[in-house]
Amino acid sequence: MNRTAMIRAMQVAAVAMLAFVAPSALAQKSKASIPWVSSLAKAKKTAAKQNKPMMVDFSAEWCPPCKAMKASTWKDGQVIERAKRFVPVLIDIDKQRKATDDAKVTAVPTIVFYTSKGKEILRAEGYRDVKGILDLMAEAEKKARS
Repeated sequence: MNRTAMIRAMQVAAVAMLAFVAPSALAQKSKASIPWVSSLAKAKKTAAKQNKPMMVDFSAEWCPPCKAMKASTWKDGQVIERAKRFVPVLIDIDKQRKATDDAKVTAVPTIVFYTSKGKEILRAEGYRDVKGILDLMAEAEKKARS
């Protein structure tokens, strides 16, 4: 292999590596975490007392997109910071069937936002990356204020 071909191969390899490394490097993983509440009843009381909207993540241990969000989206520093504006609730659909049924959840993950009074204001199904969840949170905040 001549020198030019070797340099070209190294450039291609470097670009390929960046394609895999860059997305994870862009996520601001934090050692902090979202203080999830597992009781919807307790969350409703807290939301009313603090006048904060609720963000409820209906999830399952066996769900690959849920696991992906748990490993990346929910660990992002911006997401953790924005979550402080909500009462965050994590519901395992297999362990909390009544809450799941009451919310009419038919797919996981499902994120449902409620006002501090318990009125649903926004719902999204499926995996959300950092930008996607931040956009949802911003929309939920806007709807909660109106």
